[in-house]
Amino acid sequence: MNVNLPRLFVAIDLPDESKDRILSLREDDLPPGRWTRRDALHLTLHFIGDVPEAVARAYQRSLARVDAPAFELQIQGVGQFPINDRPRVIWAGIQNTPELRALHEAVGGALEREGFRRERRRFHPHITLMRFRKPIRRGLASKWIQAHIDFYAEPFRVEQFALYESDLQPSGAVYRKRGVYELSKVDAV
Repeated sequence: MNVNLPRLFVAIDLPDESKDRILSLREDDLPPGRWTRRDALHLTLHFIGDVPEAVARAYQRSLARVDAPAFELQIQGVGQFPINDRPRVIWAGIQNTPELRALHEAVGGALEREGFRRERRRFHPHITLMRFRKPIRRGLASKWIQAHIDFYAEPFRVEQFALYESDLQPSGAVYRKRGVYELSKVDAV
């Protein structure tokens, strides 16, 4: 990581009600880890990484041309990454709707036009709840996940997305919005 380069990602903010509901999941039943701060809860569409300032500005301009409709999303379920191994991350799931996938593709296309290379992994929408410094023993999170497998929050309307700059600190990442991009008010059909 080069400290002179902006570290960027594109994300959807969550409404306060959804954040409050997510925070209700915090328990002491899990091994020690770092819970995501309330102000840092979001749904990442694309992680970009460290880029020169000129590239960051090009991404900002390209994202302003994304044309996608507003839509509804719902948080549902919990899980871990890696899915079948010793977890490093505990997450809340997001309903993977066609509208969300279309926005993910549109944002990825806008970034690609400026030279961004997308990840080859399939898009798995989620909200990171907790990170473990080291992978924990297999099964330690299973009881907690099973207890919360039916977790959900009320649906919310997505009317914008944002380009964020991330400043990594010992206490956790601090995010700053570099651009906010409105979705059209006409719902997807």
